[in-house]
Amino acid sequence: MKFTPIEMNTGMRRLVTDDSDWAQLSTKDAKRLATLVLSARRFEETILFLDKRGLVHGPAHSSLGQEGGAGGCLAALPIDTMMNGSHRAHHQVVAKVVNALYTDNYDPSAGSVLRDEMRLEIRHMMHEILGLKDGWTGGRGGSMHLRCEDLGVMGTNAIVAGGLPIACGHAFAEKQQGGERITVSFFGDGAIHQGTTHEAMNLAALYRLPVLFFCENNGYAVSTTIEQSTYETNLNTRPCAHGIETVHVDGMDPLAVWLATRWAEDHIRTQGRPAFVQADVYRYYHQSSPFPGSVFGYRTKEEEDAWRARSPWEFLCDKLTTHGIVSADELNSIDAAVSEAMQAAADSCTEGKGSAMAIPAGHWPDPAGVDDHLTSDMSEFAGLRAAEAEDFPDAQMREMTFIEAIPATMGAAMKRDQSIVLFGEDVANMDGGTVGATRGLSEFFDTRIINTPITENGFCGLAVGAAMSGLRPVVELMYSDFFLVAADQLFNQAGKIRHLFNGTAQVPMVLRCRLPGLEGYGSQHSMDPTSVFALFPGWHILAPSNAFDYVGLMNAAMRCNDPVLIIEPQVLHKRRCPVPQDLEYYIPIGKAKRVVEGRDLTLLTSLGMVETCKTLVASLGISADVIDLRSLSQRDIDYDLIGQSVRKTGRVAIIEQTTRGAAFGSFLVDEIQRLFFDYLDQPVKRVTGAWAPPTVSRVLERAALAGEDDITKALLAMLRDSALPEPGKEAG
Repeated sequence: MKFTPIEMNTGMRRLVTDDSDWAQLSTKDAKRLATLVLSARRFEETILFLDKRGLVHGPAHSSLGQEGGAGGCLAALPIDTMMNGSHRAHHQVVAKVVNALYTDNYDPSAGSVLRDEMRLEIRHMMHEILGLKDGWTGGRGGSMHLRCEDLGVMGTNAIVAGGLPIACGHAFAEKQQGGERITVSFFGDGAIHQGTTHEAMNLAALYRLPVLFFCENNGYAVSTTIEQSTYETNLNTRPCAHGIETVHVDGMDPLAVWLATRWAEDHIRTQGRPAFVQADVYRYYHQSSPFPGSVFGYRTKEEEDAWRARSPWEFLCDKLTTHGIVSADELNSIDAAVSEAMQAAADSCTEGKGSAMAIPAGHWPDPAGVDDHLTSDMSEFAGLRAAEAEDFPDAQMREMTFIEAIPATMGAAMKRDQSIVLFGEDVANMDGGTVGATRGLSEFFDTRIINTPITENGFCGLAVGAAMSGLRPVVELMYSDFFLVAADQLFNQAGKIRHLFNGTAQVPMVLRCRLPGLEGYGSQHSMDPTSVFALFPGWHILAPSNAFDYVGLMNAAMRCNDPVLIIEPQVLHKRRCPVPQDLEYYIPIGKAKRVVEGRDLTLLTSLGMVETCKTLVASLGISADVIDLRSLSQRDIDYDLIGQSVRKTGRVAIIEQTTRGAAFGSFLVDEIQRLFFDYLDQPVKRVTGAWAPPTVSRVLERAALAGEDDITKALLAMLRDSALPEPGKEAG
């Protein structure tokens, strides 16, 4: 037996500066570097000052000590670079803001103040962190969620590693649209162990995205050391495993970071591949506290003193003056200008001194606007043709199955809208994926039909970032349950971003979920996702029950500027119905349809249960309104149509095939009783499956999901309770 080494195509390298590197640094570049490092330092000191006085609501994750990493990186990148980061991002964002407004001929040492534009944006940023109305997003983001797209700050993220796949999405959109900007995504050593991080790095390498992954290794995830987190403490091995070249630097040396970032940018542009920089830094304070870590017992004072002696700003000043690159007077002038900007920003959002310091009442946002920007105002639908099947003459119709309608609708939309791209597992293979839902699309849209690895959280996050950056992604989940794997990106990110950033960002993405029904796929492949998505008011949920409605609802989904879930029941795939030759119509979000009209009962249903209810009321001879809800988000339910029916019948049943625990009807019951209680002659009835999820066994699967017998029993019971004659019987 013989073992031989396996060579890797991807390299790790360490960068260390020497005197020759300082000798080559120009005064112009040095002043920019100094200004960004110092802006990060002074801004954090100001936030810490305000936090100690109780003026920062919520956590303020200090990055004092880490400014060499952020300042060194961003000073080396073009001013139009896009960036995002994690919860500890003040230093990165303020450095990005200053760099974005730093013109080629600007000399920060020439005056006593920074440029007016810089001072203004620093003020807006500080107001945002304090939760005030003059912040970038009206105070909604606070410390952890900072966004100013005009300056390239695409949005920081409170979820550890949550921003990494979104950064890939920004980069994907930039590449797809022919742009040249790169994206830098900042994160800490704690994020390196997240599965999301690996999914993002794999996607960036696979799709050759212009992304710089910048890891600030401060040695601690709150109080947990790297040695307590992982056996392999060389963090550069992680990106290398995904085929991403890495460089490791001392983050307390801003020039080393600057040079490493220059190398990374050149690698991205010349090789067309992402890069990874690890900068070893140190945060002087605890996770989100104005006290050092030694107070909490997980660090020693000796360790803290040793790192403080290596302060990036003092180190930079010493090197610049020793090598005669920038004089001490010029550095003092830069410090005076930066410090003035920070003090002016603090003064603009506070009043009083010392213990009496407070935030003026007029600075707070109006509480009446708390629900603003949950979703789009729907102005994107102005001028479009809304239609129902009855609006088309027979001569314009053709028979189409549900499964045929899926690729036909997407194909027609992709022809008219170049921004639509499709992501999913196997979508470009097997002539239309696993069930033929993308049949024929790759032939015409090969660069826009993107096969993904089995990384739902990663590619859903990539779609979020791409949507924020101008594309309209359609994501196919092979089975509905897989949304749980992507829950962070779908709910914490896509579902909240518009509201979180006060309408300054939108996520126009469509998520297509297949619902197997009675197909024997078992409890981990058969969940109706409606009730979970309904918890998040940023999502629209569309539930087509036939091919005509699929076309109209899918067209609405692909036009909408919000995230939309569209459910595709497999039981409907082979069902045919008339569909117009011209697929250019849409069904408005929030509009239900009465498919059967009656006088005694109101049946509210959707998806595969619509046809079942129609058939049953006809066969039983029951006079009932059967209403196909079509839109299932809580804020989209068509209560106007429901109200018309309830006022007439006084009796309501909500019919769902899914299991009891996953059913959506409880939301409907609550609202119907609030709105129409005086018109109800009996409690609202719910028909669902059992509590147990469906298993593979044919009989247990049928027992778990609601069927014709369950609906029939419920309807007859409603008639008995109402003293109405049962079908086939005379009253009295």
